[in-house]
Amino acid sequence: MRIYRNIALFILIYGAASLALFFNSGNFLFLMLVWNVFLASLPMVFMQCGMNTEKKWRKAAYLLLWLVFFPNAIYMITDFIHLSNDQMIWSVPVEPYSGLDGTRYSTELFAWSKLLVIALGAFYALLIGMESLSRLYDYIRLRKGMLLSVISVVGISFVASFGVFIGRFLRFNSWDLMRPMTLAKEIIRSLTGFTAGFSLIYMVFVLIAFGLFRWFHAAEPSRSEKVS
Repeated sequence: MRIYRNIALFILIYGAASLALFFNSGNFLFLMLVWNVFLASLPMVFMQCGMNTEKKWRKAAYLLLWLVFFPNAIYMITDFIHLSNDQMIWSVPVEPYSGLDGTRYSTELFAWSKLLVIALGAFYALLIGMESLSRLYDYIRLRKGMLLSVISVVGISFVASFGVFIGRFLRFNSWDLMRPMTLAKEIIRSLTGFTAGFSLIYMVFVLIAFGLFRWFHAAEPSRSEKVS
């Protein structure tokens, strides 16, 4: 289908750009970014598969897989932290009242290329994540009503945001759910005020991103045929 072809095409293009930077620098970050883009694409694949099957057990299985992997679609925003070692801007002394600007920007092309690759991956991941969440929202709204669809999006946003915390700070992956005891112990050990604050702030970000996504698509025709 077209959606699968488009995902594969983007991953190939993004992978080529990342590999070029990897061979230029030897930094394995760029290989990790390709992997993150692949993981961020899976929720859309699972959502599409779930919407295309008529069997309830298969639909439930795909939606469960979507929920497990959905945090990967918003996780890539945190990859901007990898710019911390690149000096992009600094200040130099200037004479007081001289009217001169002491701000200086990096002229290192590799640093700006790194910024653009991270930004492109994060933008793609967030966009395709919001598309999959929007399809689920429409699916629930058409069958269960507006109230339940809104509650579901809020709840999923918090769960996904907590999942981002688990991935970034505890370094667990989606498949680590296969080790529930180890995962549970580390989660309980990590529960602090920062954990709650990070999850809530990130949840607000996801809800705002989802709201903007829906707003910009408000003029489109009904999408009921896409979720039937």
